[in-house]
Amino acid sequence: MKPITVCCVIASLLASNSCKLDEVTNAKSEIAGIYLGIGYSGYISDVFLTLGEPDSLQAQAFSGFWPTHTIYDSSVEPGRFHYRSSNPAVATVDSLGHIKTLSIGETEFTASVGSVISPTIRLMVSPKAAGFVAQPESVVAHVGETFSVSVTAFDSVGVSVPDVIFNVGVDTTFWAVTSPPVEGNWKIHTPRTLHFQARLPGRVKLILTVQNERADRRFQVRVPVTVQPQ
Repeated sequence: MKPITVCCVIASLLASNSCKLDEVTNAKSEIAGIYLGIGYSGYISDVFLTLGEPDSLQAQAFSGFWPTHTIYDSSVEPGRFHYRSSNPAVATVDSLGHIKTLSIGETEFTASVGSVISPTIRLMVSPKAAGFVAQPESVVAHVGETFSVSVTAFDSVGVSVPDVIFNVGVDTTFWAVTSPPVEGNWKIHTPRTLHFQARLPGRVKLILTVQNERADRRFQVRVPVTVQPQ
């Protein structure tokens, strides 16, 4: 009778462990979330493209069991994902994740597998520009004074192009010598006149950059600023 009892215990343990292994396997196969990016730049909540330029969405469905692993990858199984554009008049996305920009404006993209939906990516489409300029080319101001810089994008024949999106930064760690522009420093549309206040004596460079996923469209202008004591 003892050998039979031992065999029963072993069989019971094996069955129990088999169930636990099944639970682990199922947990590894269950989708916990979806990563979504445009191109291979990684996840960015706001993405910028030029009108007429295509791109593509990259999606990965991953498990919640530790360590996480990829269950589906759009580069291997593109048909596993369902893509959606909230404003197809601005940009569409097909079943393979290919993006087509159609007009200037904004739209949001998501990818889903079953009931699991990815975080949203907001796409802003700008008109095509050939260049980007800021005036004046340099600034000298005294502490406490307000100064302005006008920013314009232009086409191949020098005509101003509206609604090209740009941001403003400085070549130092913080906004110390001058204030940030009153109009904000992120997602600004051309043409725009920006207003700053001179805060501390010193020198700094304003860095104005067109926001775009493509490096050849990411025009940049630097404006040296010298702030003198009162």
